[in-house]
Amino acid sequence: MYDYDIIYIKGNPSSGLALQHDEMNKSITNLFGLHTFKSVDSNMTNTSFKIPSARVYIGFSRGSRYLKKLNKNVLKISIGGISGSGINTFINTDDKILSGDISQFSMNAHFLILKNDKIKIKELIDDFLFIKN
Repeated sequence: MYDYDIIYIKGNPSSGLALQHDEMNKSITNLFGLHTFKSVDSNMTNTSFKIPSARVYIGFSRGSRYLKKLNKNVLKISIGGISGSGINTFINTDDKILSGDISQFSMNAHFLILKNDKIKIKELIDDFLFIKN
């Protein structure tokens, strides 16, 4: 049994502006529809971080680093963060943060999900949760 349908692991609050994080968090949680979800912070140490159980996990930027530790039977979505086996990764083409570019242009792109990616993410979530019900 799962605690939630979706767990959203937020990005590092120390990078970017609070307003950028607020807008990104709203943009991501708006994709969840009527599914139950919980947002959790990513600024904890790995040893003290207990992730609630869910069928879908979404990590934004730093929050995506926890995805690699999860069960392979869950849906894992990384937005602006790491990639890896079994992780669906979405990165704005102008976002070069992972390459070390912290210019304003790259930072603005980091906090923006492309419209096509929003559609794909929503479809992934809905399809996965519908199939698993």
